[in-house]
Amino acid sequence: MKTKQKTVAVHAGSRLTGSKAVPVIPPIFPAAVNWFDSSDDLSDALDGKDYAYARISAPNAALLEEAVAALEGAEACVAYASGMAALRSLFDAQPWKAGDVLVMPTDGYGVTRALYKNLCARWGVELRPLDQTDPDAPARIREWRPRLVLAESISNPLLRVPDIRALAQACKDAGAVFAVDATFPSPYGQRALELGADYAVQSTSKWLNGHSDALGGTVSGSRARIDPLRSARILSGDVLGPFEAWLTLRGLRTLPVRMKAHNEHAAHVAKRLSDSPLLERVIYPGLSSHPDHAVAGRVLEGGFGPMVAFEIKGAGQKEGDRFLEALRVAKPGPSLGDVGTLVMHAASASARRMTPQERAQAGIRDSLIRVSVGLEDPDDVADDLLAAVAKGAGR
Repeated sequence: MKTKQKTVAVHAGSRLTGSKAVPVIPPIFPAAVNWFDSSDDLSDALDGKDYAYARISAPNAALLEEAVAALEGAEACVAYASGMAALRSLFDAQPWKAGDVLVMPTDGYGVTRALYKNLCARWGVELRPLDQTDPDAPARIREWRPRLVLAESISNPLLRVPDIRALAQACKDAGAVFAVDATFPSPYGQRALELGADYAVQSTSKWLNGHSDALGGTVSGSRARIDPLRSARILSGDVLGPFEAWLTLRGLRTLPVRMKAHNEHAAHVAKRLSDSPLLERVIYPGLSSHPDHAVAGRVLEGGFGPMVAFEIKGAGQKEGDRFLEALRVAKPGPSLGDVGTLVMHAASASARRMTPQERAQAGIRDSLIRVSVGLEDPDDVADDLLAAVAKGAGR
């Protein structure tokens, strides 16, 4: 019998081995160093069979890794100090040589693009942005034969939804490693490994934590793929602290319940916004007007995601600033995944590190607003957004 996500979220990562006592809430283990009665035990710990030094392994991070692996349907998981550290680890894990190709989404997260652009320049690797929702995208991957392909389950900030199964098959045909940043839907909304990905990446700072009080990132996959990442992390030191791991595991317990509500609220808010004459367009995978609506229905579970985006008619940076300042329920914030609604002007936040040319290529206009829909009453959120749009537009 396959255990459902709600049950996995509540119970996975609850018990450290070697003890008959199981606290209902795992304690925080702040010790950076542990000592042992025998040299043999210490030697075993330094080989990874126990907890010797927190840069090597630590109890709270191990519990979180166990829980995330269970949610992702993975054999193993490794946790990092941030989502960006997780993405950096994927680049470092590849045996790059000059002339290799890395593919990422044209409209992907601007900071990821800046990171990979910098690393590719250093290693002589060619970075090729690709519209991964284009029907010809799998053919391009087969033609280019990249070393690594990164996709986003729901792109940041334009909320495009690629066909992960089709991309995974193309990567397999091309001999490419396929990683999916599934932060936006979370494991509740998509288990990328089951769709053919080699790695599933999460910025745990977002929906997994759910309360905006801890940074973190994870990479999940087969044990054969994760073990080298874990060994490399020992040397890089990108470890997740015990308190951050504990907070994230605490938030993860309610992930399915929260995500169900976030998805339902986002769908309601998107419908309300779509009736406004002050908006150029409303972007939400659950709307029939979304270009990837049919694909989203196939590759997303439990709804169409907790994120909504829209463009204000005739708006630029000035109007966007007025809109943000007029919000009363929602809060201007450069992140997502909180219990409260967070709103940002895309060009000056998530796409801030992209050049104007890169933003234009991706279709990220100055009028674009991204909303992480929270757990407030969805009508209160919609009313607040619409009132702020009117004020920002000078109406």
